[in-house]
Amino acid sequence: MADRTTISRQDIEVQLQPARAKAGQKVWVLANCPIPEGGPEHRGTASAEVFSAAITLEPILATPSPSASATGTPAARPWVRGQATVADGAKTGVYDVNTRCEGTNDTGKASLRIVSDGESSSKPTSRPKPTRTIISTHGPATGGGGTAAGGPNDGSGMPLGTTGALLAVALAGGAGYLVVRRRRS
Repeated sequence: MADRTTISRQDIEVQLQPARAKAGQKVWVLANCPIPEGGPEHRGTASAEVFSAAITLEPILATPSPSASATGTPAARPWVRGQATVADGAKTGVYDVNTRCEGTNDTGKASLRIVSDGESSSKPTSRPKPTRTIISTHGPATGGGGTAAGGPNDGSGMPLGTTGALLAVALAGGAGYLVVRRRRS
C-alpha cells in the first residue's frame, strides 16, 4: 500500500470588528479567503456559539482604476466579509468564531469577547500594523535616467569637456566627408 502524504494548510487570517461586543450587537467578520481558480464562487461561512445564525461571507469588491479595464467591472479581492448579530442571551466570555472558505475549504478562527452591559465594547481592538512597501522609481539596473552611473546630477558620468571634444570631432568628420564628396561630383 502506498504511503499517503498529507499537506497541512495554514489557517487563514480572520478579523472581527469589533473584537468585543455585547449581546444583540452586530459584528463584522472578515476572512482572507484565497480566490478559487475556476468553478466555485469566492465565498465563505462563519459560525459561532454566540451568533444568532451562521452567516455567509461575500467578497469585497474593489472598483478598478480607470486604466485597469475597459469594462469597469469591480474586481474581487481575497477578503470576504459578513455581518453577524450576537444572540440576545449571550453570556460574557470569549468565543471562537470559525470560518471556512467555500471555494478552497481553507479554515480559520478568531476570538470574540462578549462583555456585559456595564463594560465598554468600544475599546480599541488590536489591528495589524500596516507594512511599508518600498516602490522603486527606477527601472532595474538602469540608473534612473541620465548616465548609467548614479543619475543626471551624479558627477561620475562623462565629463563635459570630453563630451564636447567628441562632439566636435564627429561634426568635423561629417563636414570633411561632405567637402570630399562635393569635390568628386
